[in-house]
Amino acid sequence: MTYDVVALLERMPSDEDVLASLAATGTEHRVRAVSGGMVIQLCDEQDVPLVSIDTPMYIQVPGEPMRQFGPAYADVPTPTWWVEIRAATHDVGSRLAWRYAEELVERTGGRIWAPPPAAQNGADHA
Repeated sequence: MTYDVVALLERMPSDEDVLASLAATGTEHRVRAVSGGMVIQLCDEQDVPLVSIDTPMYIQVPGEPMRQFGPAYADVPTPTWWVEIRAATHDVGSRLAWRYAEELVERTGGRIWAPPPAAQNGADHA
C-alpha cells in the first residue's frame, strides 16, 4: 500500500523545478529513472525506493480536481498539471513525498492533496 500525494500545478514544471524539488528532499537519497524515464524514484542507500514521482499529466477537464478530491478543490483551475507522488507508508517516504510536493508547488504555483494518514501527525496540508 502506498501513501499518495498529488501536486496540482498552475504550470508545467521545468527540469529546473524538478531538480530543485528533488534537492529539497535532501542529498542522502539516490535518484533513478524507471519506466523509460516516466517515473523518478528517490531511493535509500540499498536502492530501495522510498518515493516514486510520475511524469506530470495535463488535465483539461473542468472540475476534475473537485470530482477527484472533493468540494475543497473546486477552486483549482483547469487546465492544471497533475503530478502523483507515491511513497511507502512509513514516515520517511511520506515526509519525502510532502517535501517534494511542497517545493514543486512553491516553484510552479498550485495546491497539494493527500489523505490524512498518521504520518502527517494530524497536520492539514490542503
